[in-house]
This record gives sequence, C-alpha cells and structure tokens, in this order.
Amino acid sequence: MNKTVLSRSVSLLMLTLSQAAIAIPTTIMDTYIGGDDHGYGDVISGDGDATFGIESMDIEMTGNMLSVSIQTSFAGRGDDGLFSRYTDGGKGIGYGDLFLSDSWTPSGAAPYLNDDNTNGTVWTYGFTLKDRWMSENSKGSGALVKLNSGNNNADALLSDDLMTGATYRNGQEVAVDLQNGDISFINNGSWDIASGRINFLIDLTGTTLASSKTIALHWGMTCGNDVIEGEYTRDVPTPGILSLLLAGLAGLALTRRFRNSA
Repeated sequence: MNKTVLSRSVSLLMLTLSQAAIAIPTTIMDTYIGGDDHGYGDVISGDGDATFGIESMDIEMTGNMLSVSIQTSFAGRGDDGLFSRYTDGGKGIGYGDLFLSDSWTPSGAAPYLNDDNTNGTVWTYGFTLKDRWMSENSKGSGALVKLNSGNNNADALLSDDLMTGATYRNGQEVAVDLQNGDISFINNGSWDIASGRINFLIDLTGTTLASSKTIALHWGMTCGNDVIEGEYTRDVPTPGILSLLLAGLAGLALTRRFRNSA
C-alpha cells in the first residue's frame, strides 16, 4: 500500500469518525427553580403558568451555530406592557437575555432552591437582545458578548434592576449590563418569537464554547418569575468508534509492512 492510498484510507476513517460525532438535539426540561432575594417559588403571578411558565429548552449545534428554542407561555407577551407601572421605563416585562458558559455548576441539587447570581455557575457569555419587547411572529437581532469580570452581578442585571413594587423574583440574571458591565463584543445573532417559542440562533465562532464538550444555558423573562437553566452535552466519539479507528489504522500499517517486505 503506497502513501497516497494509506492517506486516503485514513481520511475516510476520520470522516466516518467525524460523522459519528455529529451533535444531536437535546431537550432540557424546566426542573430549575433557583434562589431569589424574596423567597418566592417558581412561576409567580396572578395567573401563574398562563403568563410566565417555562416548559423546556431545545438545543442543537450545527458547526459553530448554536440553536436554542424555549417553550414558554410568555412567548408573545413581551409587547403586552405587562405590569408597565412597575417596570423600568414603563415598557412592561420583556424577554430576558440568554446567558451561557462552558460548564454548569449550580449550587445544590434540583430544584436548586439556593442557586442565584452569587453562587453556582459563573456566566461567561451573554446573548443580548436589541429589542426585548418585540412582537410575536417577528424576527429580531442581538449580539453575543463576553462577560469579563467573573462576577455575575457585575456583568448582569437582576430583576431588581428592572422592576419596582410588583411581585417578582430577584437574584437571577435577566439581562446583560450593557452600561456598567465589563463586556466585549463577539458576534451578531438573531432571535424570533413564534408558536409559543422563543428561538435564538447564535454564532459561537471565536468563543471557548465552540470547542467545549458542554454548554450551560440560563434564561428568564425580565421579572424572573420563571427561569430555566441546564447543560447541553455535545456528542463525542464513543470508545467503540475510537477503538474501530485505531484498529483500522493498525491494520493499514500492518498491511503496508507485509507488502513492503514481500
């Protein structure tokens, strides 16, 4: 076997390996409650789940493109001016930003009743929305930014920063602090609202997340009345696939050795 044939054979095996490692979609169910300064539980409001409930989060990676789809009763409500008299600027409760990191380290165990911005996962990236009060069936833009301080409260806004007087949960990150946070721009992205879902499409090129085996995610509306948080694990080659590759390479080398000695 000459070097060209061997090289092609190795390339074919590597292609097979890469195809076996293609990521598949993952669904995170909303089992996270998290801690807050006021002691409220999950999903608080006059009509509960009908307004703020979050059901699940679907995540998928294609190359460096991250797709996140959140199923929530709040989809389509961001432009309703909900509790506008209690919100900063009077615009009402809007859609929160998406926070990301390369590992999920929440404080405690499910439903993580003590986990808030002061402990657990340190969010290292945030996808900030250009218009968090966008109407349903619309498409919007956003920016992926690096959160540099290593302090969640320094780089993020909590619901207390956006709400006054109403019943809401605080202690959870709801938006990137564009004015006072230590942040740096990475990439542009897009988001939309349709069919009871809020969908994000983010280019992770230039981030540590692009090559990370795991990606942690955190999202909630700006009042924080419900929050979903969890970890997406990207597929990696199984031990069986790796063994097959190594066996194939060893076989090719052995065949070449025998033919050269003949």
